[in-house]
Amino acid sequence: MNKTGLTKTALYLIIISLLVAFIILAKNILIPLVLSMFFSYLIYPVVWKIERLGVNRVISILTVLLVVIIFIGGIALLFSLKASNVDINFNDVKEQFDNKSLSVQSAITTKLGIDASTLDHYLKQAVDNLITTWQSGIGNLFAATTTTLFQIGILPVFTFFLLFYRTKTAHFILRITPKEKQFVTLDILREISTVITKYLGGLLLVVAILAVLNSVGLLIIGIKHAMVFGILAALLNLIPYIGTFLGGLIPFMYVVFTDPRPLPAMIKVVILFMVIQFIENNLLTPNIVGNSIKINPLAIILSLLFANIIWGIAGMLVVIPALATLKVIMRKIDSLQPYAFLISDSGTEKHRLKLFKRKNKNKK
Repeated sequence: MNKTGLTKTALYLIIISLLVAFIILAKNILIPLVLSMFFSYLIYPVVWKIERLGVNRVISILTVLLVVIIFIGGIALLFSLKASNVDINFNDVKEQFDNKSLSVQSAITTKLGIDASTLDHYLKQAVDNLITTWQSGIGNLFAATTTTLFQIGILPVFTFFLLFYRTKTAHFILRITPKEKQFVTLDILREISTVITKYLGGLLLVVAILAVLNSVGLLIIGIKHAMVFGILAALLNLIPYIGTFLGGLIPFMYVVFTDPRPLPAMIKVVILFMVIQFIENNLLTPNIVGNSIKINPLAIILSLLFANIIWGIAGMLVVIPALATLKVIMRKIDSLQPYAFLISDSGTEKHRLKLFKRKNKNKK
């Protein structure tokens, strides 16, 4: 590689490093802004239809936002009331934990011949570290809650202005674009709107269905507070791949620490979430969300890991639509098309596992 190539590579790395640093430092502003952008795409079709009826844009946006806020606020209030009724007696939990730990220690000592005092020492040390971590986290709870409340409160404000200035923003983008590229730019803006709206709308519908399935399933198998755990598991499903595991882990651990004989209930919870996961992967997502983003799993997993490092849970929520947006842009620019191909799900069709082979119609 010549000096010019090395200089360009170093320059690109410096720019990327500065961009990542800016994204991390300004996350308290950027997180609600990005969330508002995707939320704007979600409610834009409704706002646009109301405007087509002759209603003023300000009134249209405020009406839709007010309805959405009341709807989400009602669900949040109902969930909070249900969650407040979750009666976890921590003394009973501690007693259950002590009894189970004594049983495990006895089994390990008998089977493996490990000194019980040594095992007890490490167990107490682990518990002490957990308590210390919890106490140190409590000190940052107020600041974290204040920041979260600010981010939630600013979401409707950002959403309103993004929808109100959407035409002006599109004109601005077209004005800074060379004339020969304006048609491609307009095509990119339209495709991003279509892809993101379809993906987010379908995803929210899947979450709503999963909330019902999870709650009814947990209620049938006899898990207390089924509605709380069911809705929480459905919301965690917004995080691809690991969301379903985390959603099932919460009622699973609740059973472990509150049920004197947890094994039957543990098995039922595992079977329930395996069935729901099968239904979600093979019926709900393919038919409701479809293959709108068309990104390969490796790119999604790596994106989730990096997003978690940069923005935590919020980053994991927005990284998939952000990656889909980036893919649309790269696919329309000739020099970036190889990168769009790299993160897409195409190019491996002949290596995919097929359960059923199509019959050759020409074969007699």
